[in-house]
Amino acid sequence: MNDLPKPSPYRWVILCVMWLAMFIGSLPQFQISALAFRIIPELQLTSSQFALIMSAPMLPSVFLSLVAGSLADRFGVKKVVAVGFAFSVVGVYFRYLATDFASLFSLMVLAGLSSALLNANAAKLLGAWFPREKMGSAMGIYFSSAATGITVALATSALFPTTKSAFVTAGISMLLVYIAWLILIKNKPEGAPEMPRMPISKYIGVVVKSKRVWLVGLGLMLFMGTNMAFNGFFPNALNAVRGVDPVTAGLLAAIVTIGTMVGSIVGPAMSDRIGLIKPFLAPAAILGAVVMYASWIVPTGPVMWLTLFVLGILMGVSLPLLMAFPMLLAEIGPTYAGTAGGLIATLQLFGAFMIPAFVITPLAGTSFNILFGISSLFFALFGLVTLFLPELGVKARAKPNHN
Repeated sequence: MNDLPKPSPYRWVILCVMWLAMFIGSLPQFQISALAFRIIPELQLTSSQFALIMSAPMLPSVFLSLVAGSLADRFGVKKVVAVGFAFSVVGVYFRYLATDFASLFSLMVLAGLSSALLNANAAKLLGAWFPREKMGSAMGIYFSSAATGITVALATSALFPTTKSAFVTAGISMLLVYIAWLILIKNKPEGAPEMPRMPISKYIGVVVKSKRVWLVGLGLMLFMGTNMAFNGFFPNALNAVRGVDPVTAGLLAAIVTIGTMVGSIVGPAMSDRIGLIKPFLAPAAILGAVVMYASWIVPTGPVMWLTLFVLGILMGVSLPLLMAFPMLLAEIGPTYAGTAGGLIATLQLFGAFMIPAFVITPLAGTSFNILFGISSLFFALFGLVTLFLPELGVKARAKPNHN
């Protein structure tokens, strides 16, 4: 499936629709962050409740990603993601009806379904259309969409006259992307061989035995914990502690995601060019941990803007490279990539949901200094985990005894 002599030009249509799907899936979540100055007092939320609402779109991944990946291995990515998309449209659009923590939390869970199912199967779908030597670059472009969605949400949400108008606009936009998904997405190029269909238990059995899949998942669990904690609380922290107005705070936070967008494209492209992956993992993460805390303590102004941009680049380098691992691991490949992606996404989003709400926030209490310090520590731990991963760059895969 990855050895077609001439990859289909339609792969760019697939990538474009996937990009739009992840963009519109990321935007509603970070509308919540940018509108915290309205939502928290209106719904009388505590800091822990707000953290739970921010993390709610990640919850479906914790429970559904592994099954979704196995179903996609058996029935195709298009059908599986389409089901989640339908629920997400409802959740995103009707958030304006929420009157308390429980109702907004429930709607945000629905809002995250499409991204959860797509994220679990992104490597499988891209792997069906792109050659393996271009998987890093393709994943990088795909993951730049999430950073773009976060950027747009943080930079524009506070400009809407009401919370309802922001939520309705996101809901209509998601409906349009859902229609594009139904019309344009194909599971594989014409003439590509069919993957064998096996019982779901067979897919899961092979994947859970792979120590390397678990290691990737652990790394991404730590990464998403630090990412959600920093991006989720940074705008409100600037407003509450530094006195920065909500619009400017949103723009400052958006600088991180602009950098992430750049890093997610440039990092994998450089990795593909030199044929190595690991130089872009641990070094970027450990340096990023230092820059993350510096981003909070530096004075507000040009220095903070630059520091946040560098932080974003360092955060953007690693994620797409790790998410390409299912297609690159010898024991997984295209046959089990959906299930492996599902297991990885389960751990990844478990970290996004649990670490900010149940580890970082309780330990930090009311101190933003401690909150961002612990977030930085989790970023460094992510880097340490990646040291134990194999090198799966083009140069390593070209060796005769590579596995």
